[in-house]
Order: sequence, then structure tokens, then C-alpha cells
Amino acid sequence: MTQVPDSRRQLLILVAVILAAVPVIFGCVRAINTGDDFRYLWLAAGAILGSLAVMVPGHGASGPERVSPGRAAGAVAAGAACAAATAILLGATAGPGVAIVAAAFGLCTGTSAVLLTLARRRRTP
Repeated sequence: MTQVPDSRRQLLILVAVILAAVPVIFGCVRAINTGDDFRYLWLAAGAILGSLAVMVPGHGASGPERVSPGRAAGAVAAGAACAAATAILLGATAGPGVAIVAAAFGLCTGTSAVLLTLARRRRTP
């Protein structure tokens, strides 16, 4: 078995980190602008944990250099669901607003988790 080429691995990791950072940066901007609203940071943390919960079990597995579409969709859905659940637990009442933010955070963190998994995969000859 050979590993994913280093240049490709580094690119995947860079893009994954940037995607995971987007919700966190959004939360930081919100916290700075309002001075005391840290809810989006909690949503970002929930989305990251939800997406990783789907992807981590097979994170370093050997096998083909791809992730099943169902698992990738599961990572996005889990991130969005955890972000939405966090928003509701924090008292959010605007349904469409929660759905939009949760979907965006889930898409970023789910894609990030998939890319990190791909960066760790080993190719089979």
C-alpha cells in the first residue's frame, strides 16, 4: 500500500482546516460585533463534533481513496443536526434562521471531515 502523495495530502488538509474554520470565524466575528453573543461559537463546536462523530470511526482505515456518498452526506447531516440542536438548546426560536445557519455550518464541517478522512486514507494497489 502507498500513501496519498504529500502534496495532495497537504492540500486536502489545508482546505479541510479552512472549511472547519469558517463557522468558528463567523462565530468570532459575531461575538466581537455584539460583545456578548457567543452562541454561534457553540453552534460551530456542535457542528464540528457532529461531523467528526460520523467520520472518525473509519478515519485512518486502509482502502480506496474515496468516501461513500452516504457517509459524506451523513457527516454533513450530522453537523447540521448538531448545530440545529445546539441552537434550540440555547433558546433559538427563528426556525428558518436556525435551519440556514445549521445547514451552512454542517456543510462546512461535514466537507472538512470528509477531506480530512481522504487525506489520511491509504491507496490499495
